[in-house]
Order: sequence, then structure tokens, then C-alpha cells
Amino acid sequence: MRQNPSSVCRRGFVVWLKSGLRVTLSRNMTRTKAIKTLKAISYVGIYGGLLLPLMFIPVVIFPFVFSKLIYFQVIIGLTFPAYLVLAWMDPRYRPPKHLLYFAIGGYFVALALSVIFAVDPARAWWGNQERMNGLFTLLHFLAWMTMTVGLLKTWEHWKKILNYEIALSGLMAVVAMIQRFKPDLLLFPAGPRVGGLLDNPIYMAAYQIFNLFFIGLLFLKEKNKKWRIFYGVIVALDIVAFVFAESRGALVGLAAGFLVFAVFIGLFSKERKIRKYVLTTIAALFVVYGVLFAFRHEPIVMKLPIGRLLDFSGSVETRLIAWNIAWEGFLERPLTGWGLDNFHLLFNEKYNPQSLRFGLYETWFDRAHNTVLDVLSMTGLVGFLAYAFIYIALFYSIWRAYKKGWIDVWFGAFLTALPVAYFVQNLFVFDHPAGFIMSYLLFALVISASRGRFVGEPEEITEEKKTHSAPWVAFGVLQVLMLLFVWRTSILPFKASELSIKANNTIVSNPARAFDYMKQAHDTWTPYLDEQSFLLARNLIGLLGQGRLQQMPNWEDMYAFAKQLSEEEIARHPRNTHPRFIYARLAHAISSIKPEEAKVAEEQYLDAIKTSPERQQLYDGLAQLYLQMGRVDDALALLQKSQGFDLESGHGYWTYGLVLFYNKKDYANGAEQIIKSQTVTYPYALSSSQELIPLFDAYMVHGDKDALSSLIDRLSSFPKASPQVYGQIAMQLQLIDQPDLSAHFLELANQIDPGTQQAFEQLAQDGAGAATGSAEIPKAN
Repeated sequence: MRQNPSSVCRRGFVVWLKSGLRVTLSRNMTRTKAIKTLKAISYVGIYGGLLLPLMFIPVVIFPFVFSKLIYFQVIIGLTFPAYLVLAWMDPRYRPPKHLLYFAIGGYFVALALSVIFAVDPARAWWGNQERMNGLFTLLHFLAWMTMTVGLLKTWEHWKKILNYEIALSGLMAVVAMIQRFKPDLLLFPAGPRVGGLLDNPIYMAAYQIFNLFFIGLLFLKEKNKKWRIFYGVIVALDIVAFVFAESRGALVGLAAGFLVFAVFIGLFSKERKIRKYVLTTIAALFVVYGVLFAFRHEPIVMKLPIGRLLDFSGSVETRLIAWNIAWEGFLERPLTGWGLDNFHLLFNEKYNPQSLRFGLYETWFDRAHNTVLDVLSMTGLVGFLAYAFIYIALFYSIWRAYKKGWIDVWFGAFLTALPVAYFVQNLFVFDHPAGFIMSYLLFALVISASRGRFVGEPEEITEEKKTHSAPWVAFGVLQVLMLLFVWRTSILPFKASELSIKANNTIVSNPARAFDYMKQAHDTWTPYLDEQSFLLARNLIGLLGQGRLQQMPNWEDMYAFAKQLSEEEIARHPRNTHPRFIYARLAHAISSIKPEEAKVAEEQYLDAIKTSPERQQLYDGLAQLYLQMGRVDDALALLQKSQGFDLESGHGYWTYGLVLFYNKKDYANGAEQIIKSQTVTYPYALSSSQELIPLFDAYMVHGDKDALSSLIDRLSSFPKASPQVYGQIAMQLQLIDQPDLSAHFLELANQIDPGTQQAFEQLAQDGAGAATGSAEIPKAN
């Protein structure tokens, strides 16, 4: 039977249509599933990235920084490929064309230029384990922010992640509170100020600034009573953690944020009662603080937990010195600066000897402790302008969102105040891992909140953007390549750091195994090698001082390896003073049992001085080496030159006086120099109790009984000594016919250590009266 052609065509069309629909639906289902999977992986990166502050793996060097950033690198490295494929498949998940996003991108271009033209490009790219602030690490924050703005578009999205973040902040606060009462909770014992899982109290305070503002925003946007109770609990915990951190810079930043918040509400809120309430509350807080500040020296106020936050009398001279050096560095290299993470080179080269007035700790700066000056000195005018434009774009975006009605006055006030608070506190410190993740979270929130979709408005479509099917093969290849990249750049450096710590922890109990760990660490690829040479050198110096190094059968091999590590580190970073100084100290120490190493030590001291021409520690070390070699006059010449770097500091008079007194046997001039070290504007602070002996020797040689009596009255202000040291000094006072001063000294020394009297009597019984045995001490007048 012959079929109707039109019927056949219709039947064929129906079959084709059904088949096409099945294929299309199948493809759509496959594509839908792919997008869902890729989004899930991307969310792991976004939410997992916020775990950075909590991450603490105490098996590596600088675990409070290094382990956090390695974790962050790994999680971003493993999830970002999924986001890239997702953004390629569906344009809806691409980062928006936003002024702030472009401003941040421009800043990264400026950072790249600072790396290319850096004094030390390798350091600028990788950073070091202590800071992890190289461009390589910072690019991971840019990737994280890109994922965040690509997926979190609406307030509902953001409410979830902000609730998650403040919950994490509550956990961080609890750890800090426990640490306050259990200082040995974490790897290193905490002081009276606690930083919890961030270790540094300044970092904890800065981190909580963000969360306090986020909590305030969520509280005002949420009407549910249970959620508000939750916010109340978290804010209480975070405030306690903030107070326990006792960071004055963060307090100033928080106060600035509150002030901006109040001004914004006062100017733009349409409800008069609200304006009055906010302004009154802020004013009351400032009045309360003002009253406490006025009575800050009263005992009842000093005992308050916020006592330190009321005292701004602490020295800021070291910060001013660093700021001035940063400015000088900017003037010298104004375009692209010295290079990202290269401030230590600038500080060493232009080192100001006045830094030593405030202790050795204040002489090794790798940051200006002022973010603006850090940016200027390390990235130059290009970086500074790009950095400034981020804030311009930020505030413009917030204002535009408020004027368009995408955010209300409260939202606008919080978003305006928070960056001000963080910026102000950063005028006193430098940025850090927790601060980075929080600031990029803020940037992402502003980008999302300043678009209509944030409140449900449809996106304005200017052109139809093409979508793509899931490129599973390409994704698989990309993921494998990223796995290899993460293994190379993150896992292997982590392993090398772990091996270095194992070597450090076993060098006394099992030197052979420790040496094996050292060699494994050296053979494991890592760009962070400086700490390997430092740890080994420090351990060998310490073991030599204890008399244990020579007992190790492989000590010479370990020393040869330490030399190799030091020379490799110097070759990588030839303008860095610190590795040269450490190498010089190591060779200097070893020269006591291997005299030929004195030449190595001398060369390294001299090379270090070339990189930091007025650093007193280098002259002190070289002078001690010359004394060991019998070159007393050369040592005196060095110390006299070093003394001239800062005539208001007692340090130079002390070191010069000791050599005059004990090595040159010029007792009168040596005593004069030692005494002057205590009477200049910035007196020398004794670094150990053993230094009491030369101090009293000098005063006894000087022969001024009133000055000697005054010195004895200050005995409790010096480092606590052993009964034997106190006994020696008391006996020496007896020998110069000053029994009354000797008795007075014994009385005060016995109050410090009751064993002093017994030690004194033992010396008298043994006839060891000339205890100090350092000079022919005349009778005091």
C-alpha cells in the first residue's frame, strides 16, 4: 500500500524532533550537572579560603604564617581550575566589569612591575616563610576574590558567607581567651597580650575589626530573634578577644571607623531619632574612653584589662626611624620602588644607628610598620597610585550603590566605616595573612553590593554571551597540571620546612639523624631556604657554647654543610645583610676550635658592613674577632668608629670601655667610658647579670663613693645575678676598704637572693677576695 508522501514527512519530522529533544535534554542535563559540580568545587575554595586564619600546623618553620598560606595556596590551586571552566561555560559566573575589580587588577599590575624591577626579584616573587608576602602568594588572594565575586551575587549569598565568617571569628576568639589563662596552649608560650591562632596580638585585633563590623551589619539586617542572640554572643566573644590583644593601633582604627559610621548616619539617615541615638552612643563611648584616659595612671584604672589601650606613652621612635628610611627609599627609587617584600634591603642599607637605643630587637625591620609607606618604598609611585585608586573606587562604588538604592543607609555606613578603620590601623602596622583574606572579602562584598542584582534587580544585558558545553578533557588536563603545580610550589616547600624543623628538634639527641634531615631538606625543592642556613648556624653556635659540638663525631661535616647553605643563601640574595651576619657569627664561633675559620669570619663581617655601613652589631662582632686574634688596637679603632655613629647612646661607650679596661688595661679611661654609658641620654641596658661585674669595677676604679652608693641603690633594677656574682662584688668592696658600702650591697643583694650572704662568706673563707681580679681598684673617696 502506497503511503502518502506528506504523511511520511510528518512522521519523519516527529521522529527527528523527538530525537533532537532527547539529545538536547541529555546535553542540558549533562551541562547542568557539570555546572553544579563545578560550582560545588568553587564553593569549597571560597568557604575553605576563609579557614586561613584558623589553620595551624605546628610542624613547620613559622607555623602561624607559613602553614596558613601553604594551606591557602593548596586549596586555591585545587579549586580555581573548576571556577575557570565554570566561567568559560557560563558567562553568568564571570567576575563583573566593575571599577573596583579593575582597580585591584591595576594594583596587581603595579606589583608585577615592582617584582620585575626589584632589587631582589626572587624575594619579591616568593617572599619568605616569616611573611609569605611575595606576589606569588598574593595572586592566590586575587584568584579567591575572583571566585567569590563570580559566584556570590545577592544579599542571600552574602548573608550565608558572612554568618559563616563571624562563626569562625567566634572560634578564633575562644582560642585567644583560653590562651589568656593557659599561655602554653599553642606552640609558643603567650605573653599578657594574646593572639590566639594568629600568634601576633596585632593580627588578632585587626582580624576582629572586620568581624565586629560584619556582625553589626548582620544584626541590623536580621529581624529573627534567634539570629540576633547568636550575633550578640559572637560580638561579646570578639570584643573580649580584641581587648585581650591590647593593640593600640587597632583601637585607633576602630575609633576612626566608629566616627565615620556616626558621621555617615548623621548626614544621610532620614530618621532624626536614629541620627540622635547613633551620635549620642558614639559620643558616650568617646567620653567614657576620655575619662579612663584622663585617670589612666590611677591604680584602679591600670588594673583594667584595657589598661594598655589607655597608655600611648610607649616609644614610637623606632617607627619614626623606619618611616623616615621608607621615605628615603622612595625618593631614591620613586617609580617602581625597591621591590615587593624588599624593605629589609632598604632598611639595612640606610640603617639608622639610633635604632639600637631601643634594643637589638628593634634593629632588624623588614617592614616600615606603616602600610602606606610600605607601598611607597616597595612599589614606588606606580604602586602607590594604584593602591590609592583602590580606595577611590571602593568609596565611589559604595556611594553609587547607596544613591541607587541597592544598599540602605546602615549598609552604606558599615561599608564606608570598615575600610577606614582598617586603613587607619594599618598606618601603625603592616598587612598580614588574616588581614589579606578579610580585606579581599570586603572588596568582594563591595563589588557585589554595588550592583543591582544584589537586591534582585535583573542584570542589564548589553550583548548575548555565548555559553559552552562542559570541556571535561580540558578540565582534566588543567586539573592535573594544577596538581603538579601545587605539588611543586606548595607541598614540596612545606615538606622542606618540616624536615628543617625535624633537624632542629633532633640535633642534640640524635645528630646523625638531624644531619640526614638537613640534607633531605636541602635536596627538597623550595624557594624558602633562608631559614635552613639560619637554624643550622644557630644550633651549631649554641652547641659550641655548651661544649657539646666537639663531642659530635660528624660536627665538621655539619659545619661544612652549614657553610655551604650560607654561601648558597648569600649567592641568591647578595644584598641581604642578615645571612652574611649569621655566617660571620658561625665562622667566628667555630674559629675557637678551628682557627683558620677566623679569616672566613672576617671576610663575612666586612662584606656585611658593606651592605649595612652603620650597623653597630657588625662592628661589635668584628671587634670581638680581632680581640680573639690579639689585634686589640684594630678592635679599639672599630669600636671607636661605631661609637661615633650615635654619641647619645650608651652602647658605644660600653663596648669601647670594656676593651680599654680589660684588654688595653687602660683602667682610668675604660672606667670613664663605662660610666658614661650609664649617664648619656640613652643609657646602656645591661644584657646579662655578668655585666654587673664590669659596671661595679668601673665605678670602683672611678673612686666616687657617692656615685658608687647610688649605683648600689639601683641594684634591683639590673638583671638578677647569681649569689656568686653578688658575693664577688661585695668582697671587692671590702677589698677597697668600703665595709659600709659592702654591707649595704649585701643587704640589698640578700633581698634579691638570700643565698648571697652564704656565697660571700664562702669567698672570704676561701681567700678569693680579689673576685673580679680585673684591675687595681683604688679606694673610693
